[in-house]
Amino acid sequence: MKQSAAIKRATQQARNAMKALDSQTVEQLLQIYHRAADQVRAQIYAAADAGDLVPQYRLRALLAAIDDIVERLGVERDALMQARIGEAAALGVRPFTAEGALAVGGAQAVLEGGTAARISEAAVEFVTRVKQGDGLDLSERVWRLNQGAKEALQRAVASAVIRGNSATRAAQDLILKGQAIPGDMAQLAKGGQAGHLVRAADLLTSRDGGEAWKAERVFRTEINRAHGEAFMAGAIKTPGFAGIRFLLSPMHPEPDICDLLAAQNIHGLGAGVYPTRELTPWPAHPNTLSFLEIVFADEISDADRAGKETELAALARLAPEIRAGALGATKAQYFDRGLLTRGMIRSNLSAVEDRLTRQGKI
Repeated sequence: MKQSAAIKRATQQARNAMKALDSQTVEQLLQIYHRAADQVRAQIYAAADAGDLVPQYRLRALLAAIDDIVERLGVERDALMQARIGEAAALGVRPFTAEGALAVGGAQAVLEGGTAARISEAAVEFVTRVKQGDGLDLSERVWRLNQGAKEALQRAVASAVIRGNSATRAAQDLILKGQAIPGDMAQLAKGGQAGHLVRAADLLTSRDGGEAWKAERVFRTEINRAHGEAFMAGAIKTPGFAGIRFLLSPMHPEPDICDLLAAQNIHGLGAGVYPTRELTPWPAHPNTLSFLEIVFADEISDADRAGKETELAALARLAPEIRAGALGATKAQYFDRGLLTRGMIRSNLSAVEDRLTRQGKI
């Protein structure tokens, strides 16, 4: 089998393996968060008195126990992340190794084992150390996950316990006076009971903006980053290499900036093809589902070379609904009015509007 064809097939195998890795990782991640949530619920029940109320004097110890649970969750979660980043990087470089070639019927490897291992290790190191747009590296980002989980649980539990105890005491005073207990006071008192407090643990497991969802977002972003970095490093060392193609996943949910990046031919190499790692805009955003493939010189046609265009010309080719997804509705309107410049395409809306306002255009 021709080496380029073997690499293409091995790349598809690695991509399939990444999908399986992603699915397995999310399942394990959720198990970690569900175990921690069960432990939080157990601590809440253990702190309750005979009347199912968590007394305020036990609150400090309860919050400390919850903090310990979140810390242990973080240790387990981070170990899983580090392992999966390493596996993803190994899969990224695999198409260029003897193992990858043999698995698809090829005979020749681009990289010998030691070089492939160094590429994989470098990708892991890059993902671990690189500062992202928010100025944080990976360890700082996962530290924020822990702090966010602690703060969310502390707020939910502490406020419910304090309100519940206050409402319970107030209700007891009213009973002693022979007066009726208002419905809102009864509801607040009930909120301090263990049976209601345990609902706070759902903050850990919710996939709808909860702590597990935030962790899954970081996991998917960094695992894909490691895979892509290793893949690009291997691709560039391949004889006949001409570029890296940015491809939309079949699971791509709705139009966004990825649609533009996969469509534009700004280097005359074909739609979504970029000549170097530095010029490849990947990953385009957190939690991306897009992926990459190698492009060989003999794949580039005269039509590709003749079709070289600017980013703005590529935007003009997109259907209006795709363009609105790529830019956002307001920026798409500015584009339609001829106000958008190349530098504004990836800028946030507030920065674009500030600039256009200073220029007197809006």
